[in-house]
Amino acid sequence: MRHLIVFLLICCGLLSQQANAQRVGVVLSGGGATGLAHIGVLEALEEANIPIDFITGTSAGAFIGAMYASGYSPKQIKALVLSEEFQTMTRGELTPETSFLLRNDEQDASMFSFRLDTDSLLRNPLPTNFVTPALMDYRMLEILGLNSANHSQNFDSLFIPFRCVASDIANKKSVVFKTGNLNEAVRASMTYPFYINPITIDSVLYFDGGLYNNFPADVLYEEFDVDYIIGSNVSYNAAPPTEDDIVSQITNMLVTPTIFDLPCSQGILLEPQTGTNTFEFENVKQAIDAGYKETVAKLDSIREHIFRITTETELRNKRQTYFSQQTPLNIEKVVALDKNGDTLDFVIQSIKGPNSKRNLDQDLLKKRYFRAYSSPQISFLYPTLKKVSDSTHALFLYVKKEKNLKFDVGGHLSSRAVNTGYLAASFAGLRKTGINVQASTYFGKFYGSGKLKGTFDIPASYPFRFSAYYVRNRWDYFINFATFFEEVKPSFLVQNEDYYGATFSFPLGNKRTLEFDFRDFSLEDNYYQTDDFLSSDTADVTFFDGQSAALIFNTNTLNRKQWASEGYQLYVKARFVSGKERSVSGSTSPIDYDFRKKHTWLNVEVKGSYFPVRTQQFKFGFTGQGVFNTQALFANYTASILSAPSFSPLPDAKTYFFEDYRAAQYLGGGMNFIWSLNNALDLRIDPYIFQPIKKIERSNEGNFYYASWGEPKIMAAGSIIYNSPIGPVRFTTNYFPVQEKPWSVQLSFGYVLFNDRAIR
Repeated sequence: MRHLIVFLLICCGLLSQQANAQRVGVVLSGGGATGLAHIGVLEALEEANIPIDFITGTSAGAFIGAMYASGYSPKQIKALVLSEEFQTMTRGELTPETSFLLRNDEQDASMFSFRLDTDSLLRNPLPTNFVTPALMDYRMLEILGLNSANHSQNFDSLFIPFRCVASDIANKKSVVFKTGNLNEAVRASMTYPFYINPITIDSVLYFDGGLYNNFPADVLYEEFDVDYIIGSNVSYNAAPPTEDDIVSQITNMLVTPTIFDLPCSQGILLEPQTGTNTFEFENVKQAIDAGYKETVAKLDSIREHIFRITTETELRNKRQTYFSQQTPLNIEKVVALDKNGDTLDFVIQSIKGPNSKRNLDQDLLKKRYFRAYSSPQISFLYPTLKKVSDSTHALFLYVKKEKNLKFDVGGHLSSRAVNTGYLAASFAGLRKTGINVQASTYFGKFYGSGKLKGTFDIPASYPFRFSAYYVRNRWDYFINFATFFEEVKPSFLVQNEDYYGATFSFPLGNKRTLEFDFRDFSLEDNYYQTDDFLSSDTADVTFFDGQSAALIFNTNTLNRKQWASEGYQLYVKARFVSGKERSVSGSTSPIDYDFRKKHTWLNVEVKGSYFPVRTQQFKFGFTGQGVFNTQALFANYTASILSAPSFSPLPDAKTYFFEDYRAAQYLGGGMNFIWSLNNALDLRIDPYIFQPIKKIERSNEGNFYYASWGEPKIMAAGSIIYNSPIGPVRFTTNYFPVQEKPWSVQLSFGYVLFNDRAIR
């Protein structure tokens, strides 16, 4: 009996030793959006107390695996990919808090652009990426880069030892990353060709690891002493190429078939059926649920081979210990280099500030980083971290300059006779300051304009922008209710503007700006004071020359430059105007006159938009505008109306001359009802009301004067809009009830946007 007890104790000890020695590895395939199923796999394994000792991954599998290896729980990873921020990252966009309004492009009618480099005008004109991964790259620095920097850039020192693979396309081989910057290694592994741009590590250009090894089970087996492998695969080899499918041909040329098997008998292969595709990131939850469901279904088979357990308490304590040893982000030094190894002081000063000895914490770094990235002279930034001391880090930035020359094409094509084209050419340079010079033109019968503008971005802890410009505008208002195919009547109103000036712009945080604008202007209005005129008649003319100074506050997070459906904007402008009027009668004027007068006035305008309701199918917003103006009347009624502020919240209202929506002082507002049929197709109804407070009235005897509180007027539009990648395509019915023909219908493509008016 005694010998039997000793024998059983020895057996139990051996079994216990075997169980404790058992090492479990997880391998995660690539697959884009389908790869998010791996989160559900990890979540189910943790709930079942299955230990994970090693992890490897490719592409999306590298991304999920690296976060898990960095100590983040499946629930934390799931919260990230289910967030609106993650959707923003997959679209290559920025969140409102990471946009830097000061350096946003001025709104114009451009629809697409292309760039050339003065060093190679005919080479490399095509982009290498579909989306810009600015936000994704920065968040990976925060999530992954800080982890590796705090652990001597050794992936064995992470919460869980980790490996990922990327593709060296020059040498046509797969490369395993086990040291270095974790965010950099994972970014290389998930660089899907033509979707996001590749990066260079140690002079080697890397692409998606799935090109040569989309299921790195062999890496797991060779790199780690693993006893049991759990594989999660959501990918597959491409079908053979076909004659009429160029994508299948390129895929087969680039991608080496992967063996989706385990390299040993001790393991299990999970194959979640996600029902989604590579780039369908809007189906994140569906993919995660598929991974969870597949794992739960195979848990009994897994438990037959894994004797160890890791309890929730043990994992939680282990993670708390791991993160308690992390050094918070604390940037002592910034290094910014271009592809030639030259230091870029503009970027360094934009982030660290000139001669600044203040270290940057995580919040301040994020703000300054996206300020630098927003510069039009910068095409791409890639960040990595290294530890400098026990408590500080150095930020290293690879900077790719934007190509010098940029050409923009756009405009507005309409079934009404208000077609306008837009062309622009600009040159960008980057030295100690950012320089951008642009020449642009609008052309068409209704509107023509030329603009020359030079902009200088001054980097600092508190950067600012200086711009100098010259603009010439011309509006030709004929009877433009006509369609494109109808003959239009002679012009009844032509407005010409010439002005030049300078603007000083300062940021109030990343989302707000304050501008000081000074300009000299010369205006000329040619008009008839009667509807009964011939093309041989001469028009009355009003000249107004003078100077203006303005103070402008702006905050803007709207998602589109026209027909927005998300975000908010608040715009406040106070403009002081001083000038001299000269009005001269034409052949149809009831009296001959040559009127001269000096005018001085203050104009204050406040307008805003806000979309508080935003679901996938329905959005609701409202818009408001108010104007306070102290200007005196001009020589006659028409000249006074022309100089008065106008209410035109609907884009098409800007292409009409409406007396009834003009007043020296007014309030206006409306609502925006938007039904989103899909991500690009909207059905909109936009009603507005205009309430004049100080309105210009005319008596039957021809006298004109200011009157208080005129009758309110409405306007509305119903539109079906397809928001294409280059511009909106829409069918719109406008309702302007004060006109002889209140209803107008048009089909159009592009943007109804113009250069700034001189003072109106």
